[in-house]
Amino acid sequence: MHSPLPLQRECHGRNDAIGERYKQEQRLFVSMGFLQALSRQIRGTAKVFDQAQLQSFIAPLYSPEHLAAMVTERYPITPYVRDYKEVIAEAVEAHFMGLGHVAVAGLMPVIEGVGKQIAESRGLVFRAAKSGFVKLANDCKDDAAKNNIGAVGEIVSMMDSFIYFVERYLYIDSTDYDLEDRTNRHGILHGRYSDKDYGEPINFYKSLAAVDFLCFIAAFRAYISFFAPDPTEASRKLEHYYGGCIALAKGRPK
Repeated sequence: MHSPLPLQRECHGRNDAIGERYKQEQRLFVSMGFLQALSRQIRGTAKVFDQAQLQSFIAPLYSPEHLAAMVTERYPITPYVRDYKEVIAEAVEAHFMGLGHVAVAGLMPVIEGVGKQIAESRGLVFRAAKSGFVKLANDCKDDAAKNNIGAVGEIVSMMDSFIYFVERYLYIDSTDYDLEDRTNRHGILHGRYSDKDYGEPINFYKSLAAVDFLCFIAAFRAYISFFAPDPTEASRKLEHYYGGCIALAKGRPK
């Protein structure tokens, strides 16, 4: 069973200093058992649970099986997200082909496009992306509290974590980004970051996590399950194709 809960803030480090660096990490559609295991791992780290460790630990969440089901069963039916279903599918395929820079660059416009549409559907003005996402998250907190949507406290925590991720990492000035992974919209899309700065799986994971978060927000008013979709015949075929992509990527000439 999967739960649409993010990694809670206290799950990101042994103390406040470490926690501040990792509370941005949100992943929907994962089991609470996994979140608890990650929490224990981070808390057991002597000093810093770095991005390379985080990438290794969360990689199983982005398996061919799971992403194939999301691509065939969730993104195409989610309001606003479905307008970018082909872009998302191409980004996921690029990821499994080992084309990390392409995968991440493909998702960045999706995040803004979907966010803007959801915000406007709620009557919000979405001009600058950073302030627009903050407005959207705060509006969702109010919506959850007013209409008693889900576990309100957990939803508020998710929205606060997303606000932190947007303000402190995704849309901060690229020169102020202080994690080694460089998942930053301005640095990537404005060409401030080059080959060596990004293109790792962790960049893709964080970018797709933002898309999944927007799926969750869209589901507030769309009667779509908060839970991960089950595999289908179509997703199994796509999963098999992703396996071929991985094999092909391993054989790419250096």
